[in-house]
Amino acid sequence: MDPENRKRRRRVKQTVPLGERLLQTAHAARDAAKQSPPGMDQAELLRRVHEAEAIAQLEAFLTGPTRYPSRRP
Repeated sequence: MDPENRKRRRRVKQTVPLGERLLQTAHAARDAAKQSPPGMDQAELLRRVHEAEAIAQLEAFLTGPTRYPSRRP
């Protein structure tokens, strides 16, 4: 593939941490779910809420302080 024809990646410096962006997404989806009538759309929004919150918790766990000291001397 020619270097000239290659697509360029969009490089954006994120100003808000991933966990906070996920929680903002969850909050917005929860608000939208409260305003929508019961049905498939509301279920999809609630699924998105649970998914974003779970990913935020996982990200916090993975980026948090280590539980075990390193074994390197």
